[in-house]
Amino acid sequence: MITLLKNADIANKQVIVRVDYNVPYKNGEILDTKKIDSSFETIDYLIENSCSVILLSHFGRVKTEEDKANNSLNPIYEYIKSLNKYEIKFCDTPMGDKLNKMADELKEKEVLLVENTRFMDLKGKLESDNDAQLASYWADLAEFYVDDAFGSMHRSHASVTGIPKFLPSAIGFLAEKEITNLAPIIDVKERPFVVIMGGAKLDDKISLIYNLIEKADYLLLGGGIANTFLKAAGFEVGSSMYSKESLDVASSIMQEFPDKIILPKDMIVSPTYSASEYTIKSIKEIVKDDVIGDIGTEAVNNYKKFLEKAKLVFVNGTVGIYEKKEFSNGTNEILRIVSNLPCKKIVGGGDAASAVKKFGFEDKMDFISTGGGATLTYIAEGTLPGIEVLKSEQENIN
Repeated sequence: MITLLKNADIANKQVIVRVDYNVPYKNGEILDTKKIDSSFETIDYLIENSCSVILLSHFGRVKTEEDKANNSLNPIYEYIKSLNKYEIKFCDTPMGDKLNKMADELKEKEVLLVENTRFMDLKGKLESDNDAQLASYWADLAEFYVDDAFGSMHRSHASVTGIPKFLPSAIGFLAEKEITNLAPIIDVKERPFVVIMGGAKLDDKISLIYNLIEKADYLLLGGGIANTFLKAAGFEVGSSMYSKESLDVASSIMQEFPDKIILPKDMIVSPTYSASEYTIKSIKEIVKDDVIGDIGTEAVNNYKKFLEKAKLVFVNGTVGIYEKKEFSNGTNEILRIVSNLPCKKIVGGGDAASAVKKFGFEDKMDFISTGGGATLTYIAEGTLPGIEVLKSEQENIN
C-alpha cells in the first residue's frame, strides 16, 4: 500500500519532493508550464504544514558537459520565482558543499530547487543507474520524501526509486490524481471503449497496443502507426514514416483482432514533409512519391461513427503532424469530436496533451495526463517502479 500525502506525518519537517519539471523549452522560453503548475498543490500543502521543501527534477538529456548549459533548471526557478508564491532559492549544483549548506540553512516554509539531477550522469550515470550512494546523499538532505513526479515514475533512477529506500515516503497529490484518473483504463468497465492511437513510431508502443487491444473495443489509428499498419496490410505509403521492424507485428495484430483495428480510409499527402502543397487521396491512390501528413475527411467521418457510440475514450497521440497547418485538420477535428462527447474522455500525455492545448479543448476533457511515457507504461503494465517502491502497509491509494 502507498502512503498518501494527506495521511503522512510531515509537519515541520524538511521534505524532498521529486517533481517533474521536464517541460518543453525553446529559445529561452518555457512553452508549456502545466507540469510545473500542477506541482504547486503538493508544495502548497507542505508549506501550509510548516515544512521546508527541497525540489528535485531532471530536465532534458545530459550526456556531455556542453549539454549542461542548455539543460539547467534555472529558467524553471525564474518562472516559479516570478509568481511570488514561495520564498524560493536555487542551488546550481545537484551535489556538494554548496547544496549541503543551502539545505542546512533552509528555513520552514522556504523552497529550494536543486539543479538538474541528470547532471550527476556525467559522473558515471549515477542518477540514471540508480546509484545507492547518490540516493543516500540526497536522502540525508531531508527527513521525508514525496514523489509527485508521475512523469518519471517509469524510470528506476536514484531520485525516483533510490531515495525512498532511505526515507519515509508518500505519494504527492499530482501523482495520486494520475493513478486515480487513469484507473478507468486500467480496469475497463465502461463500453464501448475506444482508443485513438497516433504518433510517429509503432516500436515505442507495441506493449501498449497489445495491452489496449485486449481491453478496447476499437483502436482508431493515425500518424506513423497507421502508416505501419497500412504498409503491413499491403497499401502503398510512399516515402512516409513507418516502422519497418514492426510490419510483422502489425500484420499479426490485424489478423488476431481484425474487427478492432480501424484504419484511415483517406490521407492528406504532400511531395515532402516540408512542402506547403497537399492533396487528399484514398489509401488506394497513394503512390511512391507521396508523403502522408494527416488523415483525410473520409477517415475523420468514419472515426466519428465509432466515437459517437463510445462510453470511454482514450486519446493517445495525434493522427497527423498537427504542428504544421497543412497537416493539422485531422487532429483538430478528432479532438473537436471527442470534446463534445458525453462520455468519459482521458488524454494521454506528450503530443496528445500538447495538441489538446493548442486547439483549445483542455476544459472539455475529463483528464489530461502529465505523464507521457510514464502514462503509457502504467497503462501497459499496471504499475511503475516509482509506485512499487512507495508501497507500504499503511493505506492503499485506491
